[in-house]
Amino acid sequence: MTRPRTPSRRDALKGLIGFGTAAPLVLNLSAVGAAAAAENPTDYKAIVCLFLVGGNDANNLLVATDDASWQRYWSARFRGATPIALMPPGTAPTPIGSVNAVSKRTVSATNFPEYWGGVLPITPKTPQRAAGAAPGAPARTFGLHPLMPNMQKAFNAGRLAALANVGTLVAPLTKAQYQKPTAGVQIPPRLFSHNDQQQTWQTGQVGYGALGYGGQMGDLFAASSSGAASINFTAFTTAGLTGFPVGAQVKAYRISVGPTGGSAVRVDLLQKTGSYNNSPTFLSALSATLLGNDAEGSVLGQAYADAMVTSNNTAAAFSTALASSPVSAPPAFTNPLTGATQTNSLADQLRAVAQTIVAHGTLGPKRQVFFVQIGSFDTHDGQNDRQSLLLAQVDHALAYFDAEMTAKGYGEAVTTFTASDFSRTFTTNGDGTDHAWGAHHLILGGAVKGGDIYGQFPTVGVDDAATGFNNPDMSGTALIPTTSVDQYMATLAKWFGVPSDNLAKIIPRLPAFATPDLGFMKSV
Repeated sequence: MTRPRTPSRRDALKGLIGFGTAAPLVLNLSAVGAAAAAENPTDYKAIVCLFLVGGNDANNLLVATDDASWQRYWSARFRGATPIALMPPGTAPTPIGSVNAVSKRTVSATNFPEYWGGVLPITPKTPQRAAGAAPGAPARTFGLHPLMPNMQKAFNAGRLAALANVGTLVAPLTKAQYQKPTAGVQIPPRLFSHNDQQQTWQTGQVGYGALGYGGQMGDLFAASSSGAASINFTAFTTAGLTGFPVGAQVKAYRISVGPTGGSAVRVDLLQKTGSYNNSPTFLSALSATLLGNDAEGSVLGQAYADAMVTSNNTAAAFSTALASSPVSAPPAFTNPLTGATQTNSLADQLRAVAQTIVAHGTLGPKRQVFFVQIGSFDTHDGQNDRQSLLLAQVDHALAYFDAEMTAKGYGEAVTTFTASDFSRTFTTNGDGTDHAWGAHHLILGGAVKGGDIYGQFPTVGVDDAATGFNNPDMSGTALIPTTSVDQYMATLAKWFGVPSDNLAKIIPRLPAFATPDLGFMKSV
């Protein structure tokens, strides 16, 4: 009996040379296997993590504007040669060359906060009062950064919520415990470190190699969506290697972002010279080795060839699905500092995400997680220029994405949330801010219980021995989180459909917190 000939490693590599393969998909082959058991979803849901790389200054994203809060905010931030304090609500934009009535400064450039006008007022549905205030005490008032008018509209329309003073925690922590820890008090490791806090926000653990919150959510649903092939199309990133979308079964599939949308990431094997393959002689030798007859009997070589073939087929399927799922291009973005029309890279990333969501019926899965990012928000200096432009891009991109998802019928099915390394110091260092801890974040989508601020908005202001003011929520110039990242992720996971008994498997520290569901998502 003649045994059918299995295509050899040499055959496979010959077929791939010159065509191009999606190299990251080789990693995805380990995902073809049994995923964790989960209820079989009949609907569709997607979670999009928007990471603000570098540590966004949340003190200027969402500002308490009641009199006591504003006075302490203004005192801490309107100082030095380049103040970073925003203007109070109701302040009209001040043209260049004119004197602002509040700051008494002559506006000489577009990076003056006076030029943008006052913070944009929002009124949460649930009154926020100062910690310890009587139930009948006046509610606090709030405003968003003046260059985020679309997010103000989304908040007022009930599609955007804010989460106050959230950060990495092992367990609830008070100011006294943080400043003078005793036995049993657990403080998160490596606070204020970019890499470590990015990983902790995305995976719950310090260090690389940990499974991500999003990837583990995807694990529960990947196998039950449409078979093994859908495991490749459950978790995605537009930002290269990152922790959030990585699971035990699903591996973060990298989307290439271009001017017309997304596609599979491809590399031309052996035929592309550049910074790595810059020697034609080396490439010829490598080609001869890979295709040589001496490798025909290699089991590992055959497995590698099979992997490359599967990767190629998967990449082709992904690109074909996206090509047949067009979405509208983002509207033009105007730089608020220069007035010039320019590309918004975040909007381009979200366009690729929108394409993938629209293509989910072809790709297979009923649950998908995505990771996109923008930065750098590491504004040790030049904060007025850098953060204002970045937040304007976030405002523009999120408004586009939410409108496009709604137009395509996914307005209730897609939830986008922001995350970042940490927030920044409440005081200015001259023209910027330094690393801090607790931050405020935004959640957007039709399934969000919008128009509200969740968690306890902190008391603002630094301790002042002269007046006796002691802020229970701030140590030095950094907010101590009163809500944990674990609670944030658990609330999203519950909406996503993760069974309650699986939450602690994905988020092991969750039992340490009394309120695992923060309430900002509508009931499933």
